[in-house]
Amino acid sequence: MYKYFLLSFLLWILNLEISIGKVWIRPNEYGKNIFAYKNIFSYMVAPLKMKEMWYFQMWDVNIFTFTIISGGYIYLIREYLRL
Repeated sequence: MYKYFLLSFLLWILNLEISIGKVWIRPNEYGKNIFAYKNIFSYMVAPLKMKEMWYFQMWDVNIFTFTIISGGYIYLIREYLRL
């Protein structure tokens, strides 16, 4: 079961970059693109600090709702296809 949530976590990180943009790949002061992992952690704890992250419109960037829903979908698809 942990594999589904690990995969959904990776999908959440990818979705975060696509949905919001320049969250974990952003230019530094020299204009070179860098991997800003600290921004991912700030989005991980944002639902614990901001009630707006629990609104339906924000479920795609809320790590808790995204991993639970996508992990469930991945599990159901795998069980349905018997992979």
